[in-house]
Amino acid sequence: MVRSLIAPFVLATALLPLALSSCSSTSFSFSKQSDNGLTNVDELLTRVEKVQVESLVAKERAREAYQTLVESVAPQFSGDAVKQFELLEKSIEDSAKQAKTLAATVPALKSAASVVFERWTKDLESFGNTRMRQRSQERMEATREQYETILRQTVSAQLALEALNADLNDHALFLGHDFNAESAALIHDDVAALESRVMELDGRLDAAIGSSKQYIASRALRGEVGDSAQDGEAPAGPKAAKGQRKRARQNQDSAPTDEGQVPPATAAAQPQRSN
Repeated sequence: MVRSLIAPFVLATALLPLALSSCSSTSFSFSKQSDNGLTNVDELLTRVEKVQVESLVAKERAREAYQTLVESVAPQFSGDAVKQFELLEKSIEDSAKQAKTLAATVPALKSAASVVFERWTKDLESFGNTRMRQRSQERMEATREQYETILRQTVSAQLALEALNADLNDHALFLGHDFNAESAALIHDDVAALESRVMELDGRLDAAIGSSKQYIASRALRGEVGDSAQDGEAPAGPKAAKGQRKRARQNQDSAPTDEGQVPPATAAAQPQRSN
C-alpha cells in the first residue's frame, strides 16, 4: 500500500521541473509569482534584449526581400526565372515570418514590464526614508519612460514591416504568372520607389534597436553588461546582440585570478598600504 502511494509521488516529483520549465518558456505567468524584484527586473531585461535581437533580424530579412525583388526586375537580369522567383517568394516569406516573431515580443514585453512596475510601485510604500522613496520613484519613472519608448518604437516598426511585406508580396503576385522582360519593366519604377519605404523601416527598427541597447546598458544588473554595451557601441548583428548580458556574467564568473590577486570587483574597496 505504501509503495503504491510513493511511486506516483516520485513520478510527479521527477516531472515537476519539466513542467515548470515548459511554463516559463512559453509564458511569463510563472515569473509573475516571483517574490524577488530583481528576478522580475532580469526578466524584463531579457524581453528588451529579445526586442533588440528580433529587430536586427527583421531589418536583415526585409532588406534581403527587397533586394531580391530589385534583382528580379533589373533590366540586366539573365538568370533562371523559375529559381529567381522561388528565391523571391522565400525571401518575402522569411520577412513575413520575422514580422510575426517581432510582433510576438510585444505581449511578452508588456507582461514583464507590468510585473516590474506593479511590484516597484507597491514597494515604494515600504520606505521609511522620504528622500530614498523619492529617489526610487524618480528612478522608476525614468525606467518606465525608457520602456514605453521601446514599446512604442517596436510597435511602429512592426506595423511598417507588415505593410512593406504586403507590398512586396503584391509585387511577387504580379510576377507569379507573368515574369518576363515586359512585365518586369512595367513595375521597375514601382520597385525602385519602395526603397524609401525600406529606408523608413530601417530607421524605425534602428530606433527600437538603439533604445533597447540603451535600456540594457543603463538598467542591466551589475556585472551583466560588457564594456561595448556601456560605451554605446552597436552590435555587429543578431548573434552579437543575443545573450550579451549572459555572456558578460559568465565571463565575469569564469575570469581566472592569480594567487593573492584581488578580483577587479573588490580591488577598489581594498585600503592602500603605505610603504
